[in-house]
Amino acid sequence: MVKRKLKKWVVPCIYIMSVTAIVLSITLSASSFRKDYNDDFSYNYVVGAFKNNIATVVQIENQEIIKPVTDEAITISKKFYNKDSDEATQENALIYYENTYMQNTGIMYSNANEFDVVATLDGTISDVKEDEILGNVVEIKHSNDLLTVYQSLSTVNVKKGDEVKQGDVIGKSGTNKIDTKNQSLLFEVYNKGNLLDPEKFFEMNIEELNK
Repeated sequence: MVKRKLKKWVVPCIYIMSVTAIVLSITLSASSFRKDYNDDFSYNYVVGAFKNNIATVVQIENQEIIKPVTDEAITISKKFYNKDSDEATQENALIYYENTYMQNTGIMYSNANEFDVVATLDGTISDVKEDEILGNVVEIKHSNDLLTVYQSLSTVNVKKGDEVKQGDVIGKSGTNKIDTKNQSLLFEVYNKGNLLDPEKFFEMNIEELNK
């Protein structure tokens, strides 16, 4: 049998071709893995974002704003403190507590009997908490950086993350350490982080708040 020697260039060629095939196979596999991984990651990320989004801001459909109380017999016991008001009006807007006078940052509604407290606009409950002085507090976040706050509630019908419609009953009036004789509601409005006189707020509409 005649033995034939391989030419010197054959072995290196075979070696190079083998290495090239292995590298190409690894590259294609890695590319496929990255594609599958990125697809799965993108899907899971989007789904997770929706699942974790518990503070969704509800777009307001109603243009007109309503008061947080529906009974006309309910009166305003303390007005919003306005530095531009006359002296008598400013005195009425001062809250006296533990030998200290404080400027009222909202409107204090009072009545001898318990009354319903309603949402002034569509929104999402952003917080429910208990305050040592004012009792139960509910905050509602609306669109356009608008926040309404309902304080001195005896009972609360909502929880954080709930979506509410304008006019929904969110709780009942209660007592607080500022006024222990009456059923009360202290209502505040924040527009873009700034306090707003609630009485002026009721006269506005959403378009005016957007300006």
